[in-house]
Amino acid sequence: MRLTKERRGPVLGAGAALLCLAVIIVALTQPWRASPASHPTATQTVGAHATTPPGVAIAANDYSATLAAAQREAAIQQTAQQDMAGMTLDEKLGQMFLIETYYKTWTPDIANMVVGMHAGALIIYGKNMQDPTQLHDYIASIQAHASIPLLVTMDEEGGLVDRLGFYKFFPQLPSAQYLGDSGNLALATQAGDQAAQEMLAMGINTDLAPVVDVMGPNGSVETTRLYSSNQATVTRFAGAYMDALQSNGVIATLKHWPGIGDVTQDPHLTLPSIDAPMSQLEAQHFATFRALLSHNPGMIMVTHVLVDAVDPTMPATLSPKMVNGILRGELGYNGVVMTDSLYMQGIAVRYTLPQAGVLAVIAGDDLLEGAYDTNSMAQMIAALKAAIADGRISVARIDQSVQRILALKIRFGMLPLRDSHLVSHTASHAASGNVSGALALSQPSDARRYGQTFA
Repeated sequence: MRLTKERRGPVLGAGAALLCLAVIIVALTQPWRASPASHPTATQTVGAHATTPPGVAIAANDYSATLAAAQREAAIQQTAQQDMAGMTLDEKLGQMFLIETYYKTWTPDIANMVVGMHAGALIIYGKNMQDPTQLHDYIASIQAHASIPLLVTMDEEGGLVDRLGFYKFFPQLPSAQYLGDSGNLALATQAGDQAAQEMLAMGINTDLAPVVDVMGPNGSVETTRLYSSNQATVTRFAGAYMDALQSNGVIATLKHWPGIGDVTQDPHLTLPSIDAPMSQLEAQHFATFRALLSHNPGMIMVTHVLVDAVDPTMPATLSPKMVNGILRGELGYNGVVMTDSLYMQGIAVRYTLPQAGVLAVIAGDDLLEGAYDTNSMAQMIAALKAAIADGRISVARIDQSVQRILALKIRFGMLPLRDSHLVSHTASHAASGNVSGALALSQPSDARRYGQTFA
């Protein structure tokens, strides 16, 4: 994610991509400025996207569906372990990198990162975008060269951060603040649907959204990117947006752990701090993340801020207490944790990219954002290998992150699930409306085995 800077699906030919674009542009123009009174109220059920926490009502109403979902998740984890068993250390480390590039077409530099160093993820910025056909073909060319499909990510929040809308590839999405102020959850669902369908048409399978930070009393550097100053409102509207993304097959990312809604300094430029007591951290900053875990977010992004009450010395991104301790140990999240960019000044004022990469893995992060060319990625990989050699990081710790990343890709259909009998069994339940094929049950946290816990 960037504070200020700038579908999963079959690979389409250029003609088919343009046809898809034309259909979506016509179909998805939404009446964002319509009066909220003309839509269902915030307390009404929002169509097919109304979400029941997995494993709760399902368990009460349909034991067989719960069992099928649990079996599918077990098969996902087993498949990830089997896939990982055949990987070299270089291949494993590569999966932990979310790279960016300067280019709009396939180049030797991209080949070095994707083919030579096995990058597992990519972020798209305006510098990579020329027109819809170019962007689609650029992403398709990268995926065609990858031995394991990449998580292709974009910050597609709406409002100030709407790459596809800003470059007029598609109609613009409303801001989070507009959605929250409307009081109308249906609009958030519409926005999530629109974002997902647009992204998938381009080959983008992961949205680095929604922002679930809660606006503080003194404002925030994030301004209209925040849904509300009310924790419950943020949870409801970000939840509706996230559910719409993931029901369409796009991975959602909650950000920015640990919550920076009352931070008035930009982590791109400096390292902000939060001096709130633990009671306020729990009630305001952590609450939305905790509440939305039942929606099974694909990823959570951690950003660069000092949380004085927990760890006054290490930025949250690099803090074992903030990641392994609270996010994993206390909240129980065992999915993919990605870093905000490690070259932002919030980190760079203290650490080089290679140093930050090592510290991020020690803290419990899985996906490292920040490598921007062959040299920067090679230096970060060399630092990780040195940390493994001297015992600061174990291969088991690397395997933990890689399994999470592979499981996420399997869960969203980017990699095949090996157990064909289970796939057929689960599909039959999904077809009857009993099981969501895209969402998996929460996993128990193993943070206490692998890292520090917060006391």
